[in-house]
Amino acid sequence: MTRRITGARSSGVLALLLLCLLAGALFPTAASAQKQRKPSNNMWTRSARLYLDRARTNPRFEEKQELYRQALEAIQKGIEEDPGNAQVWLIAGQVYVQLDSAQQAHEAFSKAVELYPPYEKDVETERRNAWARWHNEGIGAIQQQDYERALERFQAADLIYDKLPNARLQLGSLYLRKGETERAIAAFRGALEILRGPAGDAVSGKDREQWRQNEEVAAFNLAQLLANAGRYEEAEQEYRAFLEREPKNRTAKSNLAIVLTRLGRTDEANRIYGELLDEPDLTEEDYQVIGIGLLSGDEFDRAAEAFRKALALNPYSRDAMYNLAQAIYRQGLALEERRQAASGDEQVKAATDLGALYAELENLAEKLRAVDPYNRNALLLLAHAYRGQGDLAVQDAAKSDEWRAKALEVLREQENLPFEVKDLVMTPGEGKVRVSGLLQNAKLAAGTPVTIEMSIVGKDGQTVGTQEITVSAPEAEQAVSFEAEIEVSGEPAGFRYQARS
Repeated sequence: MTRRITGARSSGVLALLLLCLLAGALFPTAASAQKQRKPSNNMWTRSARLYLDRARTNPRFEEKQELYRQALEAIQKGIEEDPGNAQVWLIAGQVYVQLDSAQQAHEAFSKAVELYPPYEKDVETERRNAWARWHNEGIGAIQQQDYERALERFQAADLIYDKLPNARLQLGSLYLRKGETERAIAAFRGALEILRGPAGDAVSGKDREQWRQNEEVAAFNLAQLLANAGRYEEAEQEYRAFLEREPKNRTAKSNLAIVLTRLGRTDEANRIYGELLDEPDLTEEDYQVIGIGLLSGDEFDRAAEAFRKALALNPYSRDAMYNLAQAIYRQGLALEERRQAASGDEQVKAATDLGALYAELENLAEKLRAVDPYNRNALLLLAHAYRGQGDLAVQDAAKSDEWRAKALEVLREQENLPFEVKDLVMTPGEGKVRVSGLLQNAKLAAGTPVTIEMSIVGKDGQTVGTQEITVSAPEAEQAVSFEAEIEVSGEPAGFRYQARS
């Protein structure tokens, strides 16, 4: 989204001229009443062109500035003396572009076409070239982290030419960065108007995929902003509008289902997730998104199915393990209620199903304890699995007591944790992995150093990168964030860690 756009050759960056020169622009309304006539040269147009040409080829900044000032004076005189001549307005637009005055350039070009419609093609070229210049300067400003200048450059580009979406996409991101949600929404809506309008018909084959990607970026950002603002009906409309154009887009379907869930239409959302779950060639990430959606819609059985498929693709994914454990836990609670309300064979079957769930939960939670040992929830899930099996073994008192003792041991372990490691996220990059998370203090003195030895695991289960992360414990019950970049020698699939204080 930070690609530079190539246009015709333009001049370099200019200093601002005296405000009185720009304020002196004349746009008399009387000219619109004059009879249209062919553009013509006169002494002012010739002078202005001469100054423009000299400025464009002059490498000296101060001299260039003076030449543009002289061009502006000449063309302003031409507007005063011959306002019905479209050529003075065309040249005025060119001068104002060089002076970085987008509003006045826009008005001058519009006036030139109004007076002489055959100028439309020439003005189109001028506008597009000005757009390319200001857009590229905006990209340069972003690269220099000068976001205010970038915002001004993209605003100028969008004003001068409204047939390319890139400036509006950048404006949406910049407004969002500033927390101006409504302006960001308007910018992304504006980008979609271009992307779905007649300008798209002229897009060449080699650029069509980029055009499609831009539409996806605009549509998803717009819908997400609307959803974040609680405007779920509007967000639904945006996802459905996108799906009319790309009915197989899985991300749009998943996001639509999330919005429907927030609208309380869980049956519709679950139907979408179910359709997605049956699609071929889904990735681990696809299954995770589907599973989380089904879990939110209380479809615990199908959520577990999705997470099992994610784990089958990547058995070292801590997130897939944890999410599957949560789904099984929720399944078990619902099944336990049914068992208590049932009798006879139905109760026996429920108990058998529960036994299988608790055994699977035990296996998952043990694996979680091995890779994420300072996670309270993982330990609580393991204790729940032990206790559940103890409840089912009521006919064998010794076995039941054994399960309950194991549950009590794990509960004491989680209660005695000196700290907790939470919200771990692994983000793969090229040749490295970024790991971030929170350390929440429970029993340590504030300032106590905690060392987390993080290991990244490859798809074959072997370690592909390690690094020690040292964190100072915050005050009790407070949390502190940490992150690290770890170089890896292979494709990362998961992580595990040990910690000490």
